[in-house]
Amino acid sequence: MATVGGSDDNEWQKLSPDQKVQHKAWKARMTGYEECVKLFRTQNSDQSPEFNKYVNLMKKFVIDSNENAREKALDAVFAFVEEANIAGRTVNDVASGLITKCLNSRLKMKERAYEILLMYIEIEKQIEIEDELVKGLENKQPKIVQACLEILRKGLSEFGSKILPIKPFLKQVIPLLDDRDKTVRDESKLLIVEIYKWIGKQTLMPMIQNVKPIQMQELQTEFDKLDLNGIDKPRQTRFLRSQQDLKQKMEETVVTSSVAIEDTNVEMQEDLDPFEMMEAVNILERLSKDFFEKIESKQWKDRKEVLDDLLTLLTQNPKPTSDSDYSELVKVLKKIVAKDSNIPVVLVAAKCLTALAKGLRKTFKNYAAGIIEVCLDRCREKKTNVIEVLREACEAAYLATTLEQFSEVAVILLAHKTPIVRQCTQQFLTKCFSMATQITLPKKTLKIYLLPLIKNTGEADSTVRDSAFESLGMLWKCLGEKHILPNLTDMDELKLNKIKEYAEKSVLLNLRGEPRSTAPIIMAHTTTTSPISSITNKSNSKLDEESKHSKPPIIVKKKPIVIAKPPPPPVSTNETSEEKKKESRPLKAPAAPISNVVPRISSCRNKQTVINTSSSNVKTNISKPRPVTALPSKSTTINTQSRTQRLTPVVQTSTTKIRSKPPISTNRRSSFGSTISSSTSNLQRQSSSTGGSTSSLSSTNTQASIPCTNSQTPTPSTITILRSVSNDIISSPNSSNINTKSRIPIRTMPINIVKKSLT
Repeated sequence: MATVGGSDDNEWQKLSPDQKVQHKAWKARMTGYEECVKLFRTQNSDQSPEFNKYVNLMKKFVIDSNENAREKALDAVFAFVEEANIAGRTVNDVASGLITKCLNSRLKMKERAYEILLMYIEIEKQIEIEDELVKGLENKQPKIVQACLEILRKGLSEFGSKILPIKPFLKQVIPLLDDRDKTVRDESKLLIVEIYKWIGKQTLMPMIQNVKPIQMQELQTEFDKLDLNGIDKPRQTRFLRSQQDLKQKMEETVVTSSVAIEDTNVEMQEDLDPFEMMEAVNILERLSKDFFEKIESKQWKDRKEVLDDLLTLLTQNPKPTSDSDYSELVKVLKKIVAKDSNIPVVLVAAKCLTALAKGLRKTFKNYAAGIIEVCLDRCREKKTNVIEVLREACEAAYLATTLEQFSEVAVILLAHKTPIVRQCTQQFLTKCFSMATQITLPKKTLKIYLLPLIKNTGEADSTVRDSAFESLGMLWKCLGEKHILPNLTDMDELKLNKIKEYAEKSVLLNLRGEPRSTAPIIMAHTTTTSPISSITNKSNSKLDEESKHSKPPIIVKKKPIVIAKPPPPPVSTNETSEEKKKESRPLKAPAAPISNVVPRISSCRNKQTVINTSSSNVKTNISKPRPVTALPSKSTTINTQSRTQRLTPVVQTSTTKIRSKPPISTNRRSSFGSTISSSTSNLQRQSSSTGGSTSSLSSTNTQASIPCTNSQTPTPSTITILRSVSNDIISSPNSSNINTKSRIPIRTMPINIVKKSLT
């Protein structure tokens, strides 16, 4: 065969494409690769015999010694894998060659290698590709390791964990978080985050618990950024050849609703059981040789030490082998929970039982009922932390049994002599009932539970009664009224209402302990509304606003007290009684020598005005106006509040010193002034008797008589009664002629009015 550069340069051009790709000259091979691409794309069928010529040549394509020729060769390989039906036969040779020769080459070649490997997954050769990539993780070149991690991440992101299983490569990825090469560390962290999206925190965290704290903190930071219910929710975006009908269906549903895609992905994720990804470990083989000897030791520290080791072993290996015999181990742990006097040892043993029950799942059914009985009986300790750990062990064991299998043990515990054991048993049953259905709780089994529960509703202990009502309420919620009510015919109405109240509060759970979704699925459509509906909505909202504003706020106004005066002053109806009081109250004189007179007050004998000043309801009962016989001086303002009160008169005794006073004039206007002057002179005499000091008059105030508003004419014997600190009484000389019925109400007058009247 002629070589390039010789005299026969054009001889290789006459060769067929399958011969050119085997030529020694790289230019001939490169030309042959280009011709192969056209040949593969133009075949009428994926079963064309032309593809058979190149099956054994694909391995040489990807390891071509010349990089320029290899770049063209990868294009031919990609076309072959995409078009040929027999491309799956080349997966192992091509994949290994791509990983070793192409993933550490130039960028364009590296990207084409990615596409070929993902195309092999699309033609359903994902297991072979995954195995080759896992081998590539052990390569000494960091570039190849980083590229293998990136392909795994892209394949998982596009195809999902159902098509590209996580279990085969997860163990090899975790140590790479601590690799010396930064690109490898970063890419492995991105892959762990992608894994977290598909299997969740609950499954992933036990597998990465041995990661260094700094790396764990970095991962936790990335986990917290994710919104798994929104934009970061994992979705399959690329499909296998056998899933093309599903791809077409999903593309059609994109136009109508986005919920359909989410429902499909949810259905696909539910088929994935993360627990199945874990590797089963024989726990019994890894126990220390002296385990059963130390666990029987009299020293509690020895017992706790071996139990701590067992708990660590179960935590690191959450999936024990199901075909091993754990009866001896369970028997020892049960004995510790039931009889050990040291509480810390009991707690560790209960945690070991919880981990063992969660790991064995249904294979734990032979031990489940006995474990629940022992743990509920130990609740007699009455310590919150102990009860919580024991309850977790019961709930883990219950997943391996049924209510029917557990019924005999439950009846014994519901009649336990210790109230707290009955209470904890009923609380545990409430959780079990929340996950029950009519199939798992038939009528025959239901009657077994109802009798002791109904009996406990009449117990003296309130906690036992309440927990019994709660259990019956959960049964009511779970099975319905028609199944429970016929069994409660003898129960009084109060107890029945209590059960209904708990039934309304109850929440039903699924087997995973999550609330059941009772709401129907609603297809989410675009939020476009017709212009007519938007206009009507706007108009309705405007009408509502107008109707709200059209109703004037209810204002309760207090009616002022009407006093007949000649001429009657105009009274504003909008003015409240409190504002009128403030306006009519005169200002105190700043330099007044007299202050703080507190007269004795008694209720007026005449019909008074009743004012209720509450904010919610104001009622004003106004008495009939009484005629005014005389007007006060211009400087005097009548305070309506003072009319509702009257000073209590002081009855003069024989021992009281009487001071002479000029007779009061019958003229109303002049008597008002003379009364003020006489009282003022009297106050001055008292002030002079105390050496000009006003301290003795600290509790006195100037007082004057107010014209009587009664219809009868006042008698000349009207008096003014003043009380000073010395208890002296100032009265009329004719004290014996006092008519008690015609006493005139006395009003406290400010000092500035007194001064004006004196002038």
